[in-house]
Amino acid sequence: MPTTAAERARAAAPAAAFVVAILGLLGGQAPAAAPGRTLAVTIDDLPATPSSDLAEMGRITDGLLSVLRRHEVAAVAFVNEIKLEPQAERAGRTALLRAWLEAGHDLGNHTYSHPDLQTTPLAEYQQDVLKGEAATRELLAARGRKPAWFRHPFTHTGPTREVREGFERFLAEHGYKIAPFSIENADYIFESARQAAVGRNDPAEAARLRATYVDYSLAVTAQMEGLARDTFGREIPQVLLIHANRLNVEALDEMLSRLHKRGYRFVPLEAALADAAWHTPDLWVGARGPSWLYRFRVAKGLPLRLEGEPDPPAWVLERYRAAQAR
Repeated sequence: MPTTAAERARAAAPAAAFVVAILGLLGGQAPAAAPGRTLAVTIDDLPATPSSDLAEMGRITDGLLSVLRRHEVAAVAFVNEIKLEPQAERAGRTALLRAWLEAGHDLGNHTYSHPDLQTTPLAEYQQDVLKGEAATRELLAARGRKPAWFRHPFTHTGPTREVREGFERFLAEHGYKIAPFSIENADYIFESARQAAVGRNDPAEAARLRATYVDYSLAVTAQMEGLARDTFGREIPQVLLIHANRLNVEALDEMLSRLHKRGYRFVPLEAALADAAWHTPDLWVGARGPSWLYRFRVAKGLPLRLEGEPDPPAWVLERYRAAQAR
């Protein structure tokens, strides 16, 4: 899970930017829907998170696939194969991955155990990548395909230029392309707070969190549209990053409907990345894992403007911290 707005959230950054963005959306101040907008959907942490209960993983899988089918979305979903354990449940958990392929989606590599490239030695990290493709490669081979996409855990792409470039060479040698993103909506923060609300039998707060999550996702989308215009002089295809969790089972339908009303068509990842803007070099080096739109600004010598990305509202952050402290 990436840590862009979320990192600033944990540092208790003010939620004023969120409030301004939401008021703009709800008050009609946001730019009018642009008919040419496109967006690719990517989903991390398959088969599902949390991964302790096979039955719940199955319900999350079925729920997400149902929503994606309703909106005619072809997603790329990224697998942590550690979640195929224990061995006694491996067949059932692998079947959940097969369901994604049968539904017309693609599977990518998200490493075996979700290590952090900022702190894991490169050789060890590369071995985790190879370990994380065994079942996925077999499932794709049965369809005459190979793994093509890789996403870094935490979207951390390396603590130094040498590590980043060394790992990129490794990926190319093994037939992988990096899956970037432009929109990340801190869904794990909302999901942690939602789980806590469900645990204390507070359905009203769970519903409030779900509604606020969708509003926040649209606020981040509006901000990234503006950042693209400032960076490239136009809007570009967006790439959404979310996680395979219960929150998205419950909220993704509304989110995609609102994105559609905002003028978006849903396209495969490869189609979104065919736009020339996505060929801009990624020269980012640092501890964070920000949107590629910020990374492109490094290549263009533009101010980052990370401070413009809205954080989740203060009350959500409070619930999140309380849930994490338990």
